[in-house]
Amino acid sequence: MPADKSESAFITSRRLREILATHPRYRRRWQECARRSRSDLHQAAIAQVITLHLWEIGEVAESVPPRNLKDRVSRALNGTVVSAETLRWFIDAFEMDDNHREDLWGTLFGEGDPGLGVAHTLRNRRAMVKPQRHRTTNLVERYSIGPARSLMSRKTFQAIRAVEDGVDGYFFNHEPWASRIEVLHGGVLGERYIYGGGLTGVDILFPSPLKKMESTALEYQAYFPIGDLGATEVRRPAFARVENVDMAVEFTSEQSPRSLWWCVWDDHFAGQAVWEQEWAVRDRTARKYVPFIEEAVVGFRWEW
Repeated sequence: MPADKSESAFITSRRLREILATHPRYRRRWQECARRSRSDLHQAAIAQVITLHLWEIGEVAESVPPRNLKDRVSRALNGTVVSAETLRWFIDAFEMDDNHREDLWGTLFGEGDPGLGVAHTLRNRRAMVKPQRHRTTNLVERYSIGPARSLMSRKTFQAIRAVEDGVDGYFFNHEPWASRIEVLHGGVLGERYIYGGGLTGVDILFPSPLKKMESTALEYQAYFPIGDLGATEVRRPAFARVENVDMAVEFTSEQSPRSLWWCVWDDHFAGQAVWEQEWAVRDRTARKYVPFIEEAVVGFRWEW
């Protein structure tokens, strides 16, 4: 979501109200759940439409009544909070057409505005191995796609700042199929973990613990099996805020993808992008800068 989340929520909420109130097919759907005919938006009826949809797809148990979602629906419609998950519920429950989907997602994520960050898109926050005791102040990610169209490597340059005393390492969450991790600067490899329903990570241990507000720089690289299945996307998750994110994917083969998109997802691996924007490949490289990401997954996807 944009850096000013309150402004983003207000604008998205206003557009959502307009669509639900003026589009005949959507309006009929919530009016059918209202106890009496009315022209103004009926939040309880809208909550019922969404609840029936969630029952049908099994996302919530049928024992959960519509009134349990009424406050969440109210916050979305009055502009207080509009999360990616809540917006997805509205869009799917009312079976909105592509134009309205793109309109709402573009409003939520600030399409076309390079000054906006991305935040709070994770639908299910996976369990972490250990608490996060630092903040990333600069992040540079470089992905390399080889001649066989497979992911060859991921190189990371990162500056972190401790938020408490005694921070003795950084936990690198990486792709489960990585064949090797190498620390080039700033630490040594520690213990490896498998956690959070399919996530994989490794400790990078510092030469000495950081004190609160002390910073350090890291450089490390993940390598992947040669001839692995052709890659069509790279995703970069963030839990706590990661600032100054510069992400790029380089295609070393003679052929570049025919189409590529900058994407936002609501999960590390599963599902399709909740929002995407077509992005240019220049000199066989796609590159994107965002001021921050937080509780979100971003990256690129492409088609050959």
